[in-house]
Amino acid sequence: MVLSMDIRNVQKTGDMFYLYLPTRWCKRYSISGKSKVGVQVNNDGSLGIYPQATSRKPVNLKLHTKENVVNSLHKLIVACYISPADSFHITLDKELDVTKILNQKNLVSLELVEIDGNHIRCESTLHVSDPCSLLTTMIRKVRNLLLVMLKKAPRELIERYESEIDRSKLLIEKSVIASFSSPAQAKSTMAELHFLSLISKDLERLVDHVISLAKPEDKFLEVLSSILTDLQELITDNGSNLNCEKAMHFVARVEGLQTVKVKDVETYDLRRIIRSLNGVAEVIVDWGVIKDAQK
Repeated sequence: MVLSMDIRNVQKTGDMFYLYLPTRWCKRYSISGKSKVGVQVNNDGSLGIYPQATSRKPVNLKLHTKENVVNSLHKLIVACYISPADSFHITLDKELDVTKILNQKNLVSLELVEIDGNHIRCESTLHVSDPCSLLTTMIRKVRNLLLVMLKKAPRELIERYESEIDRSKLLIEKSVIASFSSPAQAKSTMAELHFLSLISKDLERLVDHVISLAKPEDKFLEVLSSILTDLQELITDNGSNLNCEKAMHFVARVEGLQTVKVKDVETYDLRRIIRSLNGVAEVIVDWGVIKDAQK
């Protein structure tokens, strides 16, 4: 969001072009003659200048909590994991029941998280700077999941894919938060990060209901896979080829799925799958309109 815009004259010395940084901005971020700033050329051709230096100091989180409810601790662990921290150490007042916490959804997907007595540690977390590539991988994994379901694969393989998809969603959240924290290193704009995050969340919800289907129709799974193929093409390279026309075509494909009336658990899951797809379609339209507005 642009709060104000200053018009400044570009100066030239020899082959070099330069302009003066705003004094108020420099004072606010303690910029001196010896400071380094981050400079980034954005996709829309604008130039971003960020007050942090290119080097980054390691961030090591040390937390203490009296909370011992498994669901609450699960939320805290995931929050620490997706944060920009390089490592974290959570100390509890009481020893933790490892079997209960490891049964929590998503947590089994977190690599390098160790639980020992009343200590939870993660000495090194992944640094990911390209959420678009992560989302493309996530979509590919969802399509592979649909393929193994079409081939009536064992439940164990289906659950393995679900775990990998959950992990992809967490990595996307981590990448988005890291990009917001260090915009100079981000490969996506703030709007793109917002859209990528929303799509990943809807995809995870979709998968939760797909794997709950007792007897999914092959035709439905095939159409779903085809729609996800279109989605993968639309979001490639941060939606560089996306526009309103293509977005509306995607919406029409999603709306082409028959409306399901909820009669039992099976039809409820079908309804939720279509609702998740509609959520993705809404994001794609928003993204397409912004892409056209930036031309």
